[in-house]
Amino acid sequence: MKKTVLIFLIALSFVGIGNAQEWFTSFDVAKKLALVQDKMLLVMWQNTLDYPYPVMLVGDKGVSMVVNLNKSDEVNSLIWEHFVPVILLESEYDEIYNDVKKTRNVLYLDKLKDDSIKIMDANGNILNVKYVPTNYENLSLIIRKYGLSTSFLKLELANYSKEKNVTTAFNLGSKYLDFSIYIPKDTRAEIIDLANIYFNEAKSYLAESDLKNKTGFLQRLEFLDIEKALILNNPRKARRLLKRIDEAKIDSANQSLFSFLNYTTFKLLKKEDEVTLFKDKLSAVDLKKAELIINNNL
Repeated sequence: MKKTVLIFLIALSFVGIGNAQEWFTSFDVAKKLALVQDKMLLVMWQNTLDYPYPVMLVGDKGVSMVVNLNKSDEVNSLIWEHFVPVILLESEYDEIYNDVKKTRNVLYLDKLKDDSIKIMDANGNILNVKYVPTNYENLSLIIRKYGLSTSFLKLELANYSKEKNVTTAFNLGSKYLDFSIYIPKDTRAEIIDLANIYFNEAKSYLAESDLKNKTGFLQRLEFLDIEKALILNNPRKARRLLKRIDEAKIDSANQSLFSFLNYTTFKLLKKEDEVTLFKDKLSAVDLKKAELIINNNL
């Protein structure tokens, strides 16, 4: 029954782009489909495509050309292959903006407001926040950087979409952090910024949650800041942060994470004597994860 309803909603939720396959106009339906198809959303504001919207495409041999996004069936098919495209209605702006204006930085809010292509996850959070000064948006680059399969995040995305609370927000943020290890290097920092949105949400839910070990939870979030530095190849920063930790105050639930952070930091700094102090404390899963981070930063 639910599947039938979704199909019906999809049928009612398109807008034409020339003669090409139509884009969604229902944000909610588009987000549901993105979750089902393991895709990101490609989002533009209503009326943006009423006029020529030139984008750059780069061919296999490095030859670039500029085409109008709203006049090319081939470009539209390419977008559908990698994303779920949606037109945001101007009538939705106030609601969307008000939902995030107190929790997002200026760059994020500027990106939300402008007419450029926005890549969002299945919850409607923007991934490509960074401003790129150019006459034409590079659609080939957008596809390469953000045309990501989100199957790795499927369970956490689904749980969060069903109920937003401290646990689902934290788990999704943590999964995004793990996801950043597996994706192209030039997208890594942006995925970590997306993870931070969910970590910040988890903090906001914490006060009213019935979570028993709130101190340990907050400490874990601090430890994950160190992991972010390691993923972004900044082991010296990670080492400085680790030095500030009072080992006597480490919560038992975070001991294994502390060992993992030290092991990975010393590995990246090539301090093998210190590495041996922590290696035996790591699980096979943690050793594999450390290896991936280290190999990414070679």
